[in-house]
Amino acid sequence: MKKYLSILAVAAMAAYATSAFAQGTVVFANNTGVVQQWTSATDQTLIAVPKGQGFVQLAFAPANTAYAGYTAGNTTAQWLTANPGWALGPISAFNTPAAGKFNGGGQTLTGVAAGANADYVLFGWTGAAATYDAGLAGGAMTGVSSKFTTGTGGVGQPPTPAISLAGSFGGMTLTGGTPVVPEPSTFALAGLGAAALLIFRRRK
Repeated sequence: MKKYLSILAVAAMAAYATSAFAQGTVVFANNTGVVQQWTSATDQTLIAVPKGQGFVQLAFAPANTAYAGYTAGNTTAQWLTANPGWALGPISAFNTPAAGKFNGGGQTLTGVAAGANADYVLFGWTGAAATYDAGLAGGAMTGVSSKFTTGTGGVGQPPTPAISLAGSFGGMTLTGGTPVVPEPSTFALAGLGAAALLIFRRRK
């Protein structure tokens, strides 16, 4: 009898530990809202970000954590300082055949209890820079989504399935970038061409 009670006690403690420390799980992907960008730094026509030409990073916090928003030009460190309680999560490339879509797979949200709601924003940037800050410094098009909320999975044993972010992410737009500035040699050639044209017209 004592052995049986001991087994029950150990099982109860294990179940308590699992429930107390389990973290929420989500699928870091979008199926509905897409990520768009300007066509170029000088053309604000919107297009979906092509496959392989940018990244998104998940930022998250337990639901209802204070959120001060994002100030244009800030680094992620500055944003985190202004938003205590938030954390930066995984980075995913635009990696699906459909433009403007990403799929970073299942993710565990450290600090968010299993089954609890979480708030999110996404940082996005174009180009090949490995981080948002590097993209920002390098003149990539950048953007930060509006805040959105979902539940999470990971409850119990076996844990409940991860909740997809796809249904709550409404899309975002990446803007800015560094316009292409002609090199001095280009200006010089243009000047010579204009001068030649004037001389030719005068001779006529």
